[in-house]
Amino acid sequence: MSTTLSKSIGQRVWIAVRFVLFGCIGFFVTLGGAAVFVSPVLDHDPNNITWFLSLPVALVGVFMMLYGVGEWGRWGYLLVFLSIPVAFLASATGYNVLLPHSGKTLGPFVITGVAAFLTLTVVRAFYARRVRNAQTASLDES
Repeated sequence: MSTTLSKSIGQRVWIAVRFVLFGCIGFFVTLGGAAVFVSPVLDHDPNNITWFLSLPVALVGVFMMLYGVGEWGRWGYLLVFLSIPVAFLASATGYNVLLPHSGKTLGPFVITGVAAFLTLTVVRAFYARRVRNAQTASLDES
């Protein structure tokens, strides 16, 4: 009984460590790589790293998040993680173009959260449908 409990605690500790090391750090790597990828277009600053270096950094961050949240192999969740920097950069750019003197706004963060939530809902529904179809297929074969 104590072996099962210690494995359970050990597994929980590993899940927490994996989430922090890969999930959270991967999130910041993804946002940083995406921001550096877009910044030469927006800022025209030649001192930033080039797009062909920042894009792989952003993709590595996405794969880190996928592993960190324990969804490795469910590649549909890549859409959720990719929607975060895309929605944030698009909405922040839109706010700068449409409302250049409005000061700091919460809009891009809200838009990013809504976009990520909607993408997550669609991806979860996709995987739930796959599980239901696999279960009905296995029941039909029996």
